[in-house]
Amino acid sequence: MFRFQRGALWMCALGAALLGCSSDEVGNPDCPDGNCEGIDGFDPGLDPAVDNCPGAHVTFERRIPYVVLLVDQSGSMTQDFGNGTRWDVLHAALLDGQTGIVKRLENEVRFGLALYTSHNGYEGGTCPLLKGVDAEFGNYQAIKGIYDAAQPDEDTPTGESLLAVAEDLQKIYLNVPTPKVIVLATDGEPDTCEEPDPENGQQESIAAAQSAYGMGIETYVISVGDEVGLGHLQDMANAGLGLPVGGGTNATFWQALDQDQLYDAFDTIINGVRDCVFALDGNVVPGFEDQGKVKLDGQDLAKDDPNGWKLNGSNEVQLLGTACETIQDGEHDLSIEFPCGGYEPPKIK
Repeated sequence: MFRFQRGALWMCALGAALLGCSSDEVGNPDCPDGNCEGIDGFDPGLDPAVDNCPGAHVTFERRIPYVVLLVDQSGSMTQDFGNGTRWDVLHAALLDGQTGIVKRLENEVRFGLALYTSHNGYEGGTCPLLKGVDAEFGNYQAIKGIYDAAQPDEDTPTGESLLAVAEDLQKIYLNVPTPKVIVLATDGEPDTCEEPDPENGQQESIAAAQSAYGMGIETYVISVGDEVGLGHLQDMANAGLGLPVGGGTNATFWQALDQDQLYDAFDTIINGVRDCVFALDGNVVPGFEDQGKVKLDGQDLAKDDPNGWKLNGSNEVQLLGTACETIQDGEHDLSIEFPCGGYEPPKIK
C-alpha cells in the first residue's frame, strides 16, 4: 500500500500562466488573445500572479492490475505436497488469513478466481467446467468461499479454460491501459475437452496463451510439483508474454517443489504485475517534460535514471528500478509536481 499527495491542481489564476498574462490582463479588451506586450501599463516583470505560482501539484492514480488465478482442479491435486496436499497448500498460499497473497493484497490488486476441470471432456457435458468470481477489489471472502466449497475433481482442459478466462477479461473496458493477467497454477500436463485422455493438450494450451497475449493479457505459469515437463512450462511462459516459442529468449516460469517455493512464486508474479505506472489526470505541456519533480518519501528522484522515473507520453509517470521496488512494498508517500504553466489539468465540462 502507498499514500500519495493528491492535492488540488493549482495553477496561475484561472489559466493566466498558460496565456502569459497576469490575472488583471486576462480578458483585457486591449489584449484579447493574451499577448499584452506593447500595451501601456504592461510589465512582464511585475506579474503577481506568476510570481506567486511556483508550481502545479499533479493529481494521479496508480494503474491497478486485474489478476485472475486460474487453478487446476484435477484429481491429481490430492497428492501429497509438503505438510498437506497440493490442493490444500495452494489454498494456503492464496488464502491464508495472515500470509495468503489474496488476503494481503485484496485492496491493491483486483483478484479473480477460476477453478477448472472437466468430467471426461465433452462426454461429461459442459467443458471446461469453470467455477469462480470476476476480478475486483476486496475479493478475499468471495474467492475463499468458492475455493473452500470445492475439491479436486477430474480432468485438466488447460487450453480451453485459459482461453475462456481470457475472453472474459477482454470484455472489461478500460479508459486507460491497465494490466490484465492470468496466473495459471497446475500440477500436470494438459488434456483437452475433445480428448481428455491421454494428456495431449500442450499445443492447445500454448495457442490459448498466445491468443490471450493477442488480447492484451499476459499469462504466467506455476507448476505445483514436478509433473509438468520443463519444455512445456518454457513454451507456456514464452507464449504468455508474446515471445517466440522455442526461440532464443526465454521467459521465466516457476516450478514449485515445496510450500516455500509456491509462496515465493505467487509473491514474485503478483508483485511484478503491480506496475509502477501512474496515470496523470491531465497532460504535461510540451517543453516542460524535463522540469518535473517526483519525490518518493520526501526524496527527489532523477528523471530517466535507472532508479528514478520517466515520463510516458504526456500523461503517465513511471517509477524505475529501486524506486519501483520500494513503492511495491509497504506504505509510501509519492508526489509529482511540474512548474507553473507546465501542466494542463483536465478541462472542466
